[in-house]
Amino acid sequence: MKIVEYSRQLQWVGHLRCNHCQGLNEAWRSSGMSECFPHFFCSGCSNVIHRDADKELVWEAATPELLAQIAATLPYCPCGGRFTPGAGPKCGHCHQQIDLINDPVEYLRNPHMVVMDGACAFSDQRPPYQVRIVD
Repeated sequence: MKIVEYSRQLQWVGHLRCNHCQGLNEAWRSSGMSECFPHFFCSGCSNVIHRDADKELVWEAATPELLAQIAATLPYCPCGGRFTPGAGPKCGHCHQQIDLINDPVEYLRNPHMVVMDGACAFSDQRPPYQVRIVD
């Protein structure tokens, strides 16, 4: 799998604070211009998936019915978990879910995909890649 390195100095690299242990986790966040919506995190790890086919469904409206329709087609993650609405990335310190998503329906239109250091991003249009935050 391809590894994409992002410098800590870039504006889209920052720290995500865990709401459970207060630990800081490095992550890359896509710009809003990349339109990485909808995207879904794995229930077991911090991997994330973004499918353009899903974007076409929610382009005009995000509804609970569309969320259910998309959720029924989300694949399993290579870790054994499943990409699912409402899941968030996991803290690298305490391994608890970091609560990024208050309302999964509203989150369908969030263009800022967060990929934690060491996590993988999957797509229906591009090969998967792993993010590595470097000096």
